[in-house]
Amino acid sequence: MDIPAHLHHRPTSSGLVVPIATPRTADGQYLFGLLEDGRHRALLLGRRCQVCGHRLGDRLILFARPADLLLSCTSEPALCPPCAAYSTRACPMLSGRMPHYRAQPRAAEAGLPTSDDTALRRGRPADTWHAVWLDDYDVVPHPARSAVLAASWQQHTPLAIRPVPTR
Repeated sequence: MDIPAHLHHRPTSSGLVVPIATPRTADGQYLFGLLEDGRHRALLLGRRCQVCGHRLGDRLILFARPADLLLSCTSEPALCPPCAAYSTRACPMLSGRMPHYRAQPRAAEAGLPTSDDTALRRGRPADTWHAVWLDDYDVVPHPARSAVLAASWQQHTPLAIRPVPTR
């Protein structure tokens, strides 16, 4: 997988760019698929891309599952268009290369808090994803998990909502 030039400053693991939002264990293992709480909050509030960390411009993308579409919000921080394009190819969940969520937590996740929705997804078929194109979003408490911040487009008309193509 070719890594875009604007992401060359980011670390990689197994040939994939490690998003700035991804937590890292004390022994250096990256926990793809999880969000580091402090960075999650800073990225949402600071309007920064969850992959490259750069400030978002006037076009941004939120990746949303079907339940997120119903709520018009997602806990996933936004991405800039180049990082969204890379992520749809590189991320096993977005690209469809990972047809099921992990059945068991990784050993490195021991002792980390698990959200209710993560526990409910264990071993289940992967959700379909949609790219929600916006020019802005509001940061709100997630309607289903009030302790978690979310990016909401309830007050912002999406420029487009497109299914993420899978392989």
